[in-house]
Amino acid sequence: MFQTKSFEPPQKFFVPEAEAPSYRLKDGTQNLIDTLAEKLNPKNIHLNTKVTAITELKDQVLVETLNGKKLHADKVVLCLPPQLAGSQIRFSPKLPEAVSDMLPSVQTWMAGSIKFVLEYTEPFWRKKDYSGMLFSHCGIVTEMYDHTNFEENKYGFTGFLNGGAASYSKEVRKEFVLKQLSELMGEEALHPMNYFDKIWSDEFVISEDQTIHRPHQNNGHPLLQENYMNGKLFFSGTESATEYGGYMEGAIRAAKNIFEKM
Repeated sequence: MFQTKSFEPPQKFFVPEAEAPSYRLKDGTQNLIDTLAEKLNPKNIHLNTKVTAITELKDQVLVETLNGKKLHADKVVLCLPPQLAGSQIRFSPKLPEAVSDMLPSVQTWMAGSIKFVLEYTEPFWRKKDYSGMLFSHCGIVTEMYDHTNFEENKYGFTGFLNGGAASYSKEVRKEFVLKQLSELMGEEALHPMNYFDKIWSDEFVISEDQTIHRPHQNNGHPLLQENYMNGKLFFSGTESATEYGGYMEGAIRAAKNIFEKM
């Protein structure tokens, strides 16, 4: 469905299959992370450990953390958003001036977005021949898709809310979301099992300067493709990908690129 104006009925449209298919992971993306983690020594995984400084030594790199840990490595690959790398990590020797000037301006892909998820006991919209896809220019929900799991025992939607919704409380956002969907799909939409949402502007996503000059600014920048500290420091992550920046595909391509360089 497509909502153009609040005083006009929604338009119904058919979406043909894409020529280039996209995929979802069985058991969710967390399953990918857990599977990779199983291949590593648990002692080498440091959770809740914020890096504050990276120093080049003769043939190694010293990584210092907020809780006082000092780790030595042959090489360091930074996968966090470039904004955070530039604003929260002290580099010694300093990175080239062009790199230091560029890092704060690399937009973190999801920064400023508000993502929501709804769970229901059954996919009532499918019985009405709706796919669950929605685009709206007038409601709090601007974009939405069917988010039913692979096993089809959990049903729901996922999508994005308009930027102004950040000023509302979570309870008010939920109220507006359910109101919009019930008007489009019926009373069943008013009774979800769960509602979740997240405003992508916390300390793990974006620096204190939340100015977004233009979408996806400097994603895949040429300077993010270079190595520093004499081949011991690399930037990776989806914002550094030259293709599909911001998507999981971009993150995978960035990782493969670094692997080939090392």
